[in-house]
Amino acid sequence: MIEKHVKHRGKGTKVTFSIPREWPDQPVSVVGDFNDWDPHVNPLRKRGSVRRASVVLDAGRSYRFRYLDDAGRWHDDPAADRVADSASGGTDCVIDLPGPDGA
Repeated sequence: MIEKHVKHRGKGTKVTFSIPREWPDQPVSVVGDFNDWDPHVNPLRKRGSVRRASVVLDAGRSYRFRYLDDAGRWHDDPAADRVADSASGGTDCVIDLPGPDGA
């Protein structure tokens, strides 16, 4: 699941990435072009029945991301706005964030 909340005064959008706690049953990070695909930057933390990580991203842009577990397996988010071909020959999940004017 992905939640998007526009911050006050147009200072970006808070995006919360979440997956069910059991899926997968090991540490997971959200990685993407917003954190240089570094799994150490945004690990998902267990909170109740889900794992979550939040980041503040610039509005008016699209961002590519995926989830990476400790075993090196990649996972997609079915709640992504779309899927796009990646440079490595696979696919990336994409989120689209509207600009301050909603476009």
